[in-house]
Amino acid sequence: MSKFLGLPSASAIRRSDPPRLLPSIAAPTAAEIATNITTFFGPPPPPTAETCDIAPISKVGHCLMLDGIHLCQRCRWHRPTNQIIGLCREHSGHLDLSMNTMDSVLTAVDAVHGESPTCHYGREATVVAVGAFRPENYHALPIMQAQTCKSEKGKGFGDILESVLEQWKIHGAPHHGDVWVVSFDGDSVFREGGFKVLMCNEVDPESPLGKKLAGMPGLNKRCGKNNEVMGPDPKHFSKRGATLERSNEGIVIDRVVLNRSIITQWLERLPDQTKESVAILVDPADHQNVPRAYKLMRACISLGSLDVPPMDHGTRRAFALAGEMWKAFLDPFTDGTLSLSESLSSLSKFAHLAFVFYRMHGSSFLSNQLYGDLQALVKAAFFAVAQQQILDPKMRFYLYQIGSDRLEEMFAEVRTESHDSNVDALQLSERLSDAADSVGIFNNHPEWHQGHVRRSWSGKEADHVNPTFYTADMVVGNVVNHQAWTLGGTAAYRFLLEHGIDFDFEAALSVPGVDFLCPNGGNIYPGVSREKDRSIIEDKTNDILAPPPSLQTEDIEPFLPEEAAQTIFLDDLLPDEPSPSASNNNDWLDYPLDNGSTKRLHKASILRTLFTSDFSRLATTRLLRVRCYTADGHKPPTLNHLEISGEYSFNVGDLAVALIRSDKTVAAGIVRVTVLEKNKVRVGQVDVEDLGSAESQVSPSLTTCYPPIYTESQLLIMRDVYVVGAGGAESTRKWIWSGDYGNFEALNGAASTVELGTRKALTLKIPGALLHPLDAEVESISVLPSADQLAMHAKKFTQTWAVSNDDLAAVVAAMYERLDVATLLQVLPKHGKSEMFPYIRYTRVSAFVLENATQTLAQTQRDESERISCFQCHQLIKPEDARAHVGGHIIRATSGVQETLLVERIALPDPCGFCGRSGCSVDIEKNGKTLKATSSCPRQHAFAYGHAKKYSVATPCTNVPIICALCPIHPPRKFPPVFWKYSILHHIQDVHPRHMDEFGVPCDLDPDFANKIALSREELTAFNIALGLSSAPSAQSLVGVPVRGTKRTLNNVTNTEASASGSTAKRQKK
Repeated sequence: MSKFLGLPSASAIRRSDPPRLLPSIAAPTAAEIATNITTFFGPPPPPTAETCDIAPISKVGHCLMLDGIHLCQRCRWHRPTNQIIGLCREHSGHLDLSMNTMDSVLTAVDAVHGESPTCHYGREATVVAVGAFRPENYHALPIMQAQTCKSEKGKGFGDILESVLEQWKIHGAPHHGDVWVVSFDGDSVFREGGFKVLMCNEVDPESPLGKKLAGMPGLNKRCGKNNEVMGPDPKHFSKRGATLERSNEGIVIDRVVLNRSIITQWLERLPDQTKESVAILVDPADHQNVPRAYKLMRACISLGSLDVPPMDHGTRRAFALAGEMWKAFLDPFTDGTLSLSESLSSLSKFAHLAFVFYRMHGSSFLSNQLYGDLQALVKAAFFAVAQQQILDPKMRFYLYQIGSDRLEEMFAEVRTESHDSNVDALQLSERLSDAADSVGIFNNHPEWHQGHVRRSWSGKEADHVNPTFYTADMVVGNVVNHQAWTLGGTAAYRFLLEHGIDFDFEAALSVPGVDFLCPNGGNIYPGVSREKDRSIIEDKTNDILAPPPSLQTEDIEPFLPEEAAQTIFLDDLLPDEPSPSASNNNDWLDYPLDNGSTKRLHKASILRTLFTSDFSRLATTRLLRVRCYTADGHKPPTLNHLEISGEYSFNVGDLAVALIRSDKTVAAGIVRVTVLEKNKVRVGQVDVEDLGSAESQVSPSLTTCYPPIYTESQLLIMRDVYVVGAGGAESTRKWIWSGDYGNFEALNGAASTVELGTRKALTLKIPGALLHPLDAEVESISVLPSADQLAMHAKKFTQTWAVSNDDLAAVVAAMYERLDVATLLQVLPKHGKSEMFPYIRYTRVSAFVLENATQTLAQTQRDESERISCFQCHQLIKPEDARAHVGGHIIRATSGVQETLLVERIALPDPCGFCGRSGCSVDIEKNGKTLKATSSCPRQHAFAYGHAKKYSVATPCTNVPIICALCPIHPPRKFPPVFWKYSILHHIQDVHPRHMDEFGVPCDLDPDFANKIALSREELTAFNIALGLSSAPSAQSLVGVPVRGTKRTLNNVTNTEASASGSTAKRQKK
């Protein structure tokens, strides 16, 4: 049969010896890396009579690719080395992982599952592969695999990278060629380690490489010891760029915010898009889908040419600027008709545009890490082409081979070689070896390799971006590097000038230390910033810490009775004698029994039994990411789930009059809405009536809960102009948009130019109740002042829009009439100074200022600088010290401590934390990871929630608002009610009595909630409160609160309390 089908015989298969990857058991060693390089990149065989006429393979440059792949957390027996594989490289170096004796195995088990673990399972494997820059035989081959628990820092990874490069220089470069580019994804540890190793030298200007890269201002010239540079993967950038555009924050370009809400609304205007198709494009769930990311970016590029009314010209211009930049980046990798010289010019254009926009807006434009990686890729392209020109100018070079995509291709093979797409460390090494074997077949038959849909640019069945895809001139000898760089820079400059941005590249790049990788100088590289990278969404995995080792019932054979299952031991798992099929005595270990005899156990079975990681599926949302629905048929909501049309709808991007507080002034301004939130859920539109509904009115209720509708908006800069009527008609006074947007300084002082261009400076958070929708009319720019006309012409605006002064004044007057000034000042967000607000009338006075609110604000600010009298003791205190001071009175009152000199008693059981009286509401607002306390109390003041909840000698009071974890969620607010910490004990007794024992001590609490309400001995001591249990709930009861599922510790309580806790523990045990 084999002969008939042309298949190899069984004996031929047995004799075959395909290369096998040697995985690193702990930290990778030089010997392991050298072995793998020799295995997969050994010296070419000596010529024979049959091969003497064939020209030897010439040396070429190589790309060193690094990436991580998630692992199933379990230990396996690696038979070739007789060692345990699957533990992290960071902490397993001190362990003897050989399986020569049972003692070494038990020591490893204790290190992972003991009472004080010193080692962990590998959550992820770092894989290093090498691929050549050439038209054929360019697929990647692995040279390293090492497991990590993700605790490694950049320096540690840099040491590994340095070792890999050194071993390649010794064992790989002499036969195949040097490494020119080191590529990895957006992992921060990889990037930090890469900067350490690949930015340590400066290219010698007199060297051949230095001369090839001369005359290219802005190009960073730092590299590794052997001129290696970083070159991140282009397909990763399409995913990360799309993720950034899909995000709630979005990007800022030309002072315009483009976020998911805006992009969604604009994509629906395209003739080839529907609501359903747009919802798929902007859904961030499947952020790893390359075709979807590419389609989104191409769709956004086309938005810059839409025909829109003048009210949207500013947004369209922002889309045009961003679209031209992304087009310059994508075309070199997806347009096969571009020559290598044209591709390099396009990348240079992208680098120049990105440099300008980053200088304008900082990380609000692109995340620091994404900007750094993009510029590193452009740098790598020019470096690699220059290196190839030096080595062989007749060679063709393909830019798409820069990056780690060929390693991703290997990962795709790993996940599709079996029905089990997830792998452990041993399976990964085996499948990488098999994938490397497949590479040899695909090298001989490239037409057989169809690629993978989710990795291709287009999403077609095959990824057609390969050497045959490029039809233009790709010979490096035909490229003049500095000319390609200059052409790109010139194209960028002309494009910016055409759109009203006159940027002086020469002046900016003449500053020492400034280049495209270090745009602001000072040796500060955005790529290694510690800020969160908004372009990356971390995949959620079920990484659960392994419990102590125990034999679970599912490990037991199903026919065992229940009694046996409860008493089974390691020696019960296998028969008394090994199976006859056991061909190697080294596969077994002698396990000592209690009776002094031994039993032979297979090493793989020993590890399976003793290492019991409680891992589960690595990803639980695959259906949602790929098919857009979950296993139960649920589909995620889209932004436009409201179907409101016509005059009754208020949409993202619409104009509105808003009340704004800037420094010490409250005034009205015209804004463009960029975000709409209803009940803390982002929506694309709302009903106009909801903005002025009873729930949204500016009233005291707004101080106790979020308004149902909240917005983020941008202030529009308006000019007060008299417009002469046509045909001698009467002149009309109008407010006309100047084409610009306002910004606000930080509250704590003046801001730099970059800070004034950030999202925070350009956006305002405004409750929906303080907005009024606004209609505008088209107007000619000729009525604007001459300076504004020139600016509008530079931006290619031929029309603008205007609002009648009478109409605007009427709207503002109507808004002022329904306002309660005192409450308005409590709910109105604070913003810093602005040179562009309030608006200025043609008479040079401020316009639409709310005088009553402004005067009240000025008086309040004067009062805040003075001291206030405590209601309880009449002591004069600073207004910002009210919470800390009154907290002392409250904790004494709840502890039963009598203060004889008090003028007014604390209003138990639920006093206000600011004034000590009753009737003041309290709530918590969450902004990202930051919590903020809000209250209707006239004495409320701002405080840092994170610091206030911690005891300190200077400020012992930890009385902060706390969400009651025992209460059900309140539907309108979507979280349980809030209480002051010092008062929550009475709430638990009144509403949740089952969580209080007879001694007034809370019991059976969630650990996190118990920690939040617990008090320290030091805190009570600071307020002169003696420890001891009271007959009623008191502050002393919160010292050492017992938590759910654990016995209460007795270390920090008194003897009396310890006795009570012991009784409680006994009752719980019973």
